[in-house]
Formats: sequence, structure tokens, C-alpha cells
Amino acid sequence: MTTRVALIGECMIELRHLSADRLALGYAGDVFNTAAYLVRSAEPGAVDVQFVSVTGDDPYSLAMREHWRAYGVHDTYTRTLPGGKAGLYLIRTDARGERTFQHYRRGSAARELFGAGQPAEIDEAIASHDLVYLSGITLSIMTPAARARLVDVLAETRRRGGRVAYDGNYRPSGWSSPRAAADAADTVLAHTDIALPSLDDDRLLHGDTNADACITRLREAGVREIVVKLGERGCVIADERSAEPIPAVPEATVVDTTSAGDAFNGAYLAARLAGTAPRPAAEAGARLAAEVIGHPGALLPA
Repeated sequence: MTTRVALIGECMIELRHLSADRLALGYAGDVFNTAAYLVRSAEPGAVDVQFVSVTGDDPYSLAMREHWRAYGVHDTYTRTLPGGKAGLYLIRTDARGERTFQHYRRGSAARELFGAGQPAEIDEAIASHDLVYLSGITLSIMTPAARARLVDVLAETRRRGGRVAYDGNYRPSGWSSPRAAADAADTVLAHTDIALPSLDDDRLLHGDTNADACITRLREAGVREIVVKLGERGCVIADERSAEPIPAVPEATVVDTTSAGDAFNGAYLAARLAGTAPRPAAEAGARLAAEVIGHPGALLPA
């Protein structure tokens, strides 16, 4: 039986510095990256992966959607906004492979997600999936009214027996204040089955001093499956009663850390959907993340 997964977010034009004055064009975004790596990690035919977004009708938006299909990611529930444009970001990496971003997304068509123009049929279709995935960046591009509509869809997904996975991916520039971001995250966590935060993000947003504090907060929110990503220190997996550290792949070559967490999420979710236990699923996520950071850009070749 094919497992149906809907991932909600924004894909953008990526301009990656090759030198001070030369750029490489691609298409990426945290939730789309996870979608692509979920497809890559799953057995053929095991998952139907839908990326739910809004794009424009400009040439870059059209090329972007071809890019999705090249990675095996479907766009059945992505709307086209006439006259809309794709958002854009530029990325630089330093000598250690650490990245910095400059975003230009104010006019991005994806900001219309769950807005008044979204047909109710899309909400209904999303809620029928086995797993719905989103991130804190997804929340940051939406209006408060759109986020409330999204939360209703997440609640309906769970009512029908589906699950919700959430990565708190926090970028301060996307929010009016840390309080607004924390409140939006807390609302979604009340409807989350699988949380996949990075400790660096949760330390910045929620004040979690370590993985134990993060796990305690998420358990209190009602989350039953937790993976706290710790970068080069691996991750900690936890359920309602226990927690276990999982090491990162040792001595991995670091070229570009972009999308390491997204790759981890995709591989982890693919394994869990196939019935793999959390520990080997996390180990699969660590292996893919180690591969991804050894290559430039957010995505390995399709």
C-alpha cells in the first residue's frame, strides 16, 4: 500500500555563490528539500509525496515545478497565482561549510497559502493524507488567519487517523517578534505527533538549554515522538518515557551544511513510514545528512 504524504511550504529560487561574482541557480526550500529526500530514501512506489504550495506563473515558477517533478515530488495541490512570482534567496558558505542566507521573498506567491483564494477542496485533500509535514518557516510566511485555517486542517488530519510532523525551523527575520513565532509554534505542537526540531533553533526561540529541556517541553505539549537534532553531535530520540542519543556519522566531510537537517528529516520519515524503529530511522537520517553536507547546495542530484 502506498503511503500518502503532504508537505506544506515554500520552494524558492536559490542563487548559490560560486565566487564573489558568479552564482549557480537552483530551486530549494526547507520543506521541499525534505520532500525530495523523503522520495529519495523510500522504496520505489512506497510513498506518494505531494508538495503543497502556491507558485506564480513566471518562467522561474514553471521551471521550479519541473524541478519538483524531476525529484519525484508531485504538485497536485499546489495552486498557480496569476501574476505571482517565486521568492528568492542567495546563499554563501564559509571555509567550514557554514552557510548564510539573504532572502527576497516579500512578494512570493507562497504567502497565499491557506489564504482566501485557497479552495476548500485543497484543505479536504490535505486532511486525507497519512502524514502531513510542515515547518516553522511554513508558518512564518502565512497570515494569522491562514495559520488558523492550517491548524484546523491539522486537527482534521489527526481526527481521520493521519499524523502530523513538524520541524520548528526558526528564522527570526520571518517574524514580527519571537513571541509571535513561539505562540504559532505552540499552537501547531498541540496537533503534532512527530517533532523534529534542531536544538539551536529551539534554544533561540524557546530558551531550551539542552536536549533534555527541549524534550520535556515537547512532551508537555503532547508530542509522542521526538527527535532533537544536535548538528555534528548527532541527535536524541525520545518517546513518552525514554530518550536515547544517536551519534552523527564520524569524520564526515563538510563542504556545505545547507539542508542537512532537511535531509535527516526526509530519511527519518521515510524509514518510520516503512515501519522502521526510531533508532535505525535516526541512523538512516544521520547517514543521509552526512552525504548531503559533503556536496554544495541544498539538494543532491535528482
